[in-house]
Amino acid sequence: MDRILECLTRLRVDKKGDHPAPHQPCLLLAIIIEIQAGHIISPLVRIDTRLIARYYDIFQMVTGERHRARPWMPIWALRNRKGPSGKLWRPEYLAPVRELADQMGQPKSLKQIEQRFSTATLDPALFSALEDSTAAKEACSLLVSHYLSTDSDAYNRVRQYLQTALTSGDYEKHPERLAGGVREESQKYARSAAFRSLVLEAYDYRCAASRLRYITPDYRYLVEAAHLVPFAESQDDRPTNGLALTPNLHWAMDSQLIAPGPDHRWHLSPAVDALVPDNRWLCELDGQPLVLPRDPRWQPDRDALAWRLDHLQR
Repeated sequence: MDRILECLTRLRVDKKGDHPAPHQPCLLLAIIIEIQAGHIISPLVRIDTRLIARYYDIFQMVTGERHRARPWMPIWALRNRKGPSGKLWRPEYLAPVRELADQMGQPKSLKQIEQRFSTATLDPALFSALEDSTAAKEACSLLVSHYLSTDSDAYNRVRQYLQTALTSGDYEKHPERLAGGVREESQKYARSAAFRSLVLEAYDYRCAASRLRYITPDYRYLVEAAHLVPFAESQDDRPTNGLALTPNLHWAMDSQLIAPGPDHRWHLSPAVDALVPDNRWLCELDGQPLVLPRDPRWQPDRDALAWRLDHLQR
């Protein structure tokens, strides 16, 4: 075992019956995956939507009880754990609470965490080790075997999830690899996960047609990642071949009732009868601007938009 990773086997975790509570290991697994995906690029970790959603996903994979994840608990508890070169996790307290933070007691919600800090520094030696893919895999194995192995079904589920997530993270760091055919089923799942992650983040979890953005209290997203040119035809999972859409508008686009065009506007199929009141939600979209990602790297490919427009029902 790498000496630097030994600290991961010495977490003080609560017990739930005979089982170690999964909260701290799940948060650390989420951090490792996000480091490997290139989302966390320094020891200073932002406690943001993406990290918390990842934590919820892993917690649900382990326990089947997403509603019990309570992310504020491990975010707070890890500040008292030891890393290889100091504190494992050091909150960067906001100025108004800096002198009183450690006396404020256990927070009861993420909002209370945000009132104290929005970033924390991971032990720099540990962060440096976790940037290496081999060490990251070893760290995941240590956490799973030490704290999450009492239920064999959950153990197998989380191992499979982590394998896919780490492979997906590599694709996220190298999105150019998301084009071209896929032979192995495991690679298909990893690429699909990378496509979803990159597209939803590029659009800030907001629908590119309706502008709706909603994240549930347990960090599930309203929008889906939709291919412009279907994968079966394009073999292209790059985020420029995708849009974030609500499920109903994803269905409408795939049914060729609406299409985004190279003019960055939405177009309605002539097959949709504007005189039918139930069609109003589609008709109101006609001519509306396409919501675009702030980062120009992820704006939709013009040829892919032209393909969609060409395939609109006539």
